[in-house]
Amino acid sequence: MDFLPITLQTLASTDASLKASLARIDRDALCTKPAPHEWSIVEVLCHIRDLEVEVFPQRTEIIRRNDGSKIQGFDEQAWARERKYADADPEQALDTFLSARKKNLPVLRQIQASELEKTGVHSEFGKMSLRELLADWAASDLVHTAQIQRIRLWRFYPDLGAFQKYFKTALRIKE
Repeated sequence: MDFLPITLQTLASTDASLKASLARIDRDALCTKPAPHEWSIVEVLCHIRDLEVEVFPQRTEIIRRNDGSKIQGFDEQAWARERKYADADPEQALDTFLSARKKNLPVLRQIQASELEKTGVHSEFGKMSLRELLADWAASDLVHTAQIQRIRLWRFYPDLGAFQKYFKTALRIKE
């Protein structure tokens, strides 16, 4: 696997994936929690927005600039509460994410393979390489776009009738 090109391709494709997933979905659907333990789509959008603006680019720069420096963790559930993700404007959250991603991609394209083993020290996970951080960034995009699709799937669940049994695993419903 050629790590950098695949990682960059993944990160560059997220905007189109999100735009397609969210096209013509009304605000109510974007703001409704599918289940008490699940985030709504707007909460997911706020989370990825904050990752894109405040977490991944800063961590990338810290590792690239100063091998071995400290990376501070954060509590995503606390951010969701404190920043009132559930009450946010979904379009604004998406627009901010897209704008930040557009700004971050050129910086990411400048990363050299020789930098991938530089490290920082994460407050929770310990030593972390740039390779691990970039893998986390790309995996985060994939898991959160899938999470949005799963939230959309919840809307169909009540109408599936006998077919519900085929979707319980996807929706993490335990019998």
